[in-house]
Amino acid sequence: MLYFLGFIALGAVASFLIFKLVAFGKTVEVPLLTGKSVSEASTLLSDIGLSLEVQGEAYDADIVSGKIIRQEAKPGEKVEKGSSIMVIISQGKAMIAIPYFEGMDIEDAKLTLKRLGFETGKITRLYSDTEQKNRVIAQRPLPGYSDNNKVNFLVSLGPYDVSYKCPLFIDMTADEARVLAKTLGLKLREKDSGSVVVFQRPESGAIVKKGDTVEITLGRRGGVWF
Repeated sequence: MLYFLGFIALGAVASFLIFKLVAFGKTVEVPLLTGKSVSEASTLLSDIGLSLEVQGEAYDADIVSGKIIRQEAKPGEKVEKGSSIMVIISQGKAMIAIPYFEGMDIEDAKLTLKRLGFETGKITRLYSDTEQKNRVIAQRPLPGYSDNNKVNFLVSLGPYDVSYKCPLFIDMTADEARVLAKTLGLKLREKDSGSVVVFQRPESGAIVKKGDTVEITLGRRGGVWF
């Protein structure tokens, strides 16, 4: 009986070793892992007798963080069972530093973007009483770190053009003329000296715009200097 049991045990060990040897030389086809999460890929590989090994991480603009972007063994390649498949995991889009452009001339901002390797996005223009023409009013993304290398701008067209008839400054005092000009957004260029306005250019009724200059000549009432 002992010899019989020993013979059975020996046969079982031999069968196990033969099975291991056969399994050792068996190959399987590597599946596509790109775009899958680490847990998904690990399960997929485990089911066919392979294992996953994360080799490193890298930025990728197309594959979200945590997903596989590259695998060492290509999909469809034959490898031995028990092998490890090395992969690279995505860190998502690379974060880049966006400079501060507000208040800068739009052409200078575009040149700066080009030198940094960024792209100029959408440029929207509007009138502004606070920013000079062609100055950047706002930007998106905001200054700081972003995963977007394209910058959109809101750019000033300068003050809105307001046209009206030039008022009559003649016979006003110098102070009255200055107050009226300031109220209308006009600039005064004063000539000579005196207490009242005796001449103006352009004349009363001419079309002027906000920001235009009106030249006035100062003298005494009735235009008498002496």
